[in-house]
Amino acid sequence: MSIATGLLPGHPAGRLRPAWIMGILAEAHRLTSEPLARLRRGRLPLAFGSSAAVLILWSLHFSSLGTYVVRLISDVSASTPFFLAVVRLPASMYAPAPNLPVWGSLLQVFVVFGIAEACIGWRRTLTVALTATFLCTLSGRIMCSLGPGSVIGLPWISRYVSDTGPSAAVVALVAYLCCVRRAPRTLTVLLTAMVLEVTLLPNLAGREHVVAIALGVLAALMVPAVGRLRRASRNALSTDAGARHG
Repeated sequence: MSIATGLLPGHPAGRLRPAWIMGILAEAHRLTSEPLARLRRGRLPLAFGSSAAVLILWSLHFSSLGTYVVRLISDVSASTPFFLAVVRLPASMYAPAPNLPVWGSLLQVFVVFGIAEACIGWRRTLTVALTATFLCTLSGRIMCSLGPGSVIGLPWISRYVSDTGPSAAVVALVAYLCCVRRAPRTLTVLLTAMVLEVTLLPNLAGREHVVAIALGVLAALMVPAVGRLRRASRNALSTDAGARHG
């Protein structure tokens, strides 16, 4: 039976489900229907390319030279000089993450980047992903510098933990998509999972995931405002040009 059975127009109603679960399933259908259609046509270049980047960086770890190259171009931690962390930012998003197997990174990147690419385009997907990765890395540096004496601070040893992998970008993209595609239940599940993670494992990655949710929601709220500013600017330029010709 399709997950849309009983949820969408034209589908016969199946057995009665709780309204909240039905809403989750409807949101899942809304988020994945277009990406699945584009996947069948092979039109998800960013998702395929990003997955290939994850696989390539992971495969390099099987040789000592490859491990050195991966560290040279992508290794980032709170102890890394800031300018070097910025240079390594794009590669660090695809680099192997601590405590996350390669299949987990591949699944995250292909599914979430694919959905985002289909829904909001590859340019906005990459912009949100890279911006979230940068700001989460920056927030991690700040939390490490505050130290364990602060409420949001982290132990000093966290400065030397590798801050690599796609998780921050993935979490921010999911939060962004939940807002722009009107999926509040999915966003609630994501937020609950991340808060539970940071409660049970109060480490650098957990803190950054919570920050990523906030960044994704903030980015979604900013899009309409930026659109209004652009329209106002175009109208003002058109009015000014009309006044000059008049």
